[in-house]
Amino acid sequence: MPDYTYHPFFKPLLFLLPAESSRRLTLGLLEFQSRTALGRRLFGLFGHGPPPASLAVEAFGLRFPGQVGLGPGIDIEGAAAAVMPLLGFGFLTAGPAGFEAVPRSAATDPRRLAAAWTLARSLQAGAPAAAEIGIRLRSAPDLRVPAGLALRGPRLEEAIASADADFLTVPVADAGTFRRWRAATRRPLLVRLSPDRDAERDADAALEAGLDGCVATAGARTDLLPEGETDGPFLFERSLEAARRVARRGAVVIGAGGITDPDRALAMLDAGAKLVELDAGLVFAGPGLPGRIVHALERRPPVAPPAPRSSGARTVPGVFLVALTGFALATSGILALSLAATTKLLPHDVAYLRMTMAELCARNECRIVHFMAHDRVAFGGSILSIGIIYLWMAFGPLRRGEAWAWWTLLASGATGFASFLTYLGTGYLDVWHGWATLALLPCFSLGLVLSWTGLAAPRGPGVLRRPGARAWLWSPGGQGRALLLFTAAGMILAGAVIMGVGITAVFVPQDLEYMGITAAELRAINPRLVPLIAHDRAGFGGGLCSGGLAILGVAWNGLRPGARDLWWVLLAAGLLGFGAAIGIHPLVGYTSFFHLLPAYIGAAAFLLGLKRLRRPLFCPGPLEAFPDAEAPE
Repeated sequence: MPDYTYHPFFKPLLFLLPAESSRRLTLGLLEFQSRTALGRRLFGLFGHGPPPASLAVEAFGLRFPGQVGLGPGIDIEGAAAAVMPLLGFGFLTAGPAGFEAVPRSAATDPRRLAAAWTLARSLQAGAPAAAEIGIRLRSAPDLRVPAGLALRGPRLEEAIASADADFLTVPVADAGTFRRWRAATRRPLLVRLSPDRDAERDADAALEAGLDGCVATAGARTDLLPEGETDGPFLFERSLEAARRVARRGAVVIGAGGITDPDRALAMLDAGAKLVELDAGLVFAGPGLPGRIVHALERRPPVAPPAPRSSGARTVPGVFLVALTGFALATSGILALSLAATTKLLPHDVAYLRMTMAELCARNECRIVHFMAHDRVAFGGSILSIGIIYLWMAFGPLRRGEAWAWWTLLASGATGFASFLTYLGTGYLDVWHGWATLALLPCFSLGLVLSWTGLAAPRGPGVLRRPGARAWLWSPGGQGRALLLFTAAGMILAGAVIMGVGITAVFVPQDLEYMGITAAELRAINPRLVPLIAHDRAGFGGGLCSGGLAILGVAWNGLRPGARDLWWVLLAAGLLGFGAAIGIHPLVGYTSFFHLLPAYIGAAAFLLGLKRLRRPLFCPGPLEAFPDAEAPE
């Protein structure tokens, strides 16, 4: 089951069942599917597939196709070993199990603490005998990854001798016990370190006894179950520190504990772990987690990219000119809103119409005037929002030399300024608007030219392909960004449609129904009235397109943890833009639901996106990636 079916459908259903019941149901279905080649192929269509050869590593004498493995406690019996590698796993660990089989008991069944993304398990929980699990692992068809077995309980030395697995893991013990266990098998033997003990001391004892490595770490102790252990995000920092300290002592380390997203897996590898294994993270983050980690490893550059250069003397003039353009747009938006709110026309509009607003208001219960005001309020809100975003980009990422901001400004600005040409198709040339455009265009263009020299490499348009932060789609950061991208795409499409309508039909049926008049009757009142309205509509469409492109770039390239200022900027721009476009309608009595439906959808998506982004943007953390799951710290 891929993430796009697991999270909205299967996970809620499985979480209605007790943890052990849902585990057994899921593993039973996977075991059934793995019995035939056709079933395995169908499963492979929805999985990540085996890791690429470039990610293979060698550790304690074994070759691992990938660095991401399945930890114990998930597929205890090894039932689905044949299909698990198709999710992107490079190794598997079955168990925990002991020398003798342990029957299931409700008192030792695992517990799911969903709010904390935590699983609690008992070392006395039911499981087959270790030897039986080893037979299952060896009989798994097409199993091409190392399969290990976590051991527990009494008579562990006998379990070690009888277990047929590629590697074995054992709990912490004293040096003498480690030596006896070592003598019982030639297979790679690793100790599962406890986060509640001195990891370095236990690792030293194990390595001196001849064990091959360490798992850092097993679960933390809990009183929820007999001999209980818990794994969840709360454990990650302790596990990371244990992995770092043990790796420094020369041990081969499998990082485990609290890994719920690719960034934590990468951090564990950076700390010195050779491999990482997933436990509770797979249950809560979903079956796509190993694939996402593999993708993160594939995309990872061999060296850290150079940090953007701070703006020097050459970039300051450019930044100032771009910021001046943003300020001018915001000021123009405020002016347009104030004039529209008072239902006034500019002098050149009156001169063009040869008709005062009072004369026009006498027609059709002033609905023609109110319709024109509704267009101009929406236009004013759009350019006010654009101005706010331009100001942030100029003094923020552009000043820091981030090339994506330069290209986003170029795309948005070029669209906005080019939309002035649509006025030529309306039959009305707005002289004042034309002079303002001609004044701002050189200012904006010169600002971009001067800023170019201060951009950090790489500075080609390809930088737009790389997101400002990685985010799994089902994480808060991923969902929030997706909603903003959806809103931006809708704005671009709606702007293009409005521009097209503005220079052709001018009105949609709801417009004429609201005004209670036909286009022919409007032309009869004043032949210049329709071109003036068309000019307003084309202007709003151009502003909507330009704003959509700005939000598209900011949402894809600018969102990253800690960017609180951007969250507030987007909130202000969204409230002003959508507030003006939607709020003017009830004020003038234009309340057609279907006319406003696209704006409602866009506003709802935008605000919901910001709500989902608040935690990722406000939380402290690395600037390279969002938290990849909504898990407690």
